Amino acid sequence: MSGKQGWIVGAAVVAAAVALVGCGMSVDTTASTTTQRPSPFSTSRAPTTTPAPPPAPVLNRRAENGEVVQEAGLNGSGTLLINNGNSADFAVVVTNGSPNAPQATIYVQGNSEATLTGIAGTYFVYLKSGVDWDSATLGFTRSRTFQKFDDPFDAESDWEITLQPSLGGNASTSSVPAF
Repeated sequence: MSGKQGWIVGAAVVAAAVALVGCGMSVDTTASTTTQRPSPFSTSRAPTTTPAPPPAPVLNRRAENGEVVQEAGLNGSGTLLINNGNSADFAVVVTNGSPNAPQATIYVQGNSEATLTGIAGTYFVYLKSGVDWDSATLGFTRSRTFQKFDDPFDAESDWEITLQPSLGGNASTSSVPAF
């Protein structure tokens, strides 16, 4: 082999070696075969991971319209008719004191009405509204609001409440802490 041809072959081997090193391989230029060794520039493989489980489904549970979901002493003669003209569901709490210790809680689905009977004494009406009724906790899990009618009701009279604002309405409500 002449000196010129040897140089061209040598340059080709060096060029091939540079190309292989860039691909994560190294070339032993002293031997006539190429060997694969880890390159200092190689990256390690990412560990195999198990895919995350799918998210829990979003629930939209509801109680039956007019279902008394909590009761602790309906023994009076008072009646409360609840007209829910909203699309949202409500749990209406009737209590003589704290909303956490009610006489009863009645579930009123959106665009429905229900009647609670047997109310005793002077009482207050609290409202819970939201999405996804959890019967174990007696509350909604999402989009929750809490309100109270500002004035007390007397069980000696039959009352009707409307849960949407109305022109000429005579009862005001206030937001209250979650209960």
